[in-house]
Amino acid sequence: MNNTLSSLLAGLVSGAITAVVTYYATLAKARLDLSIEYDKELHSNRLTAYKELWPRLKPLARYSVERPITYQVVKDTSEKMRDWYFDVGGIFLSRASRKPYFALKDEMQKIIDDEALQKEPGKALGKKRLQSIHDFSRDLREALSNDVGTRERRFLDQVA
Repeated sequence: MNNTLSSLLAGLVSGAITAVVTYYATLAKARLDLSIEYDKELHSNRLTAYKELWPRLKPLARYSVERPITYQVVKDTSEKMRDWYFDVGGIFLSRASRKPYFALKDEMQKIIDDEALQKEPGKALGKKRLQSIHDFSRDLREALSNDVGTRERRFLDQVA
């Protein structure tokens, strides 16, 4: 009878431990699955939103410019970026992308607030201001690309 009781007790303890381990393993897997699904959806939403912002930066291009970058071009681009931020994608900017986004917006606001430039809205910006706008624009585009991983080697390419 003593052996039977020991076996029964060992079975109960073993079953209880198995149940607890199974519970926590299932919970961890469910959390991981939810996290993966969230990351996939966030990536997809970011990609969609960033694809709308990217062409709005086109007037600030360094190469093959469509027209000279002027006060008016900067003002128009800044307004389009504002609309994108509040209507489409501001909520999807990562912390890493928020900094260059607002650095560019701050630089653009300096130009917009410049009273001398306001008097000649069609006059091309000087080299120093152009360089600054180009640099901030490049930094933003780089951060956006990093967020969605478009300039990184794919994981599967690294394994092979």
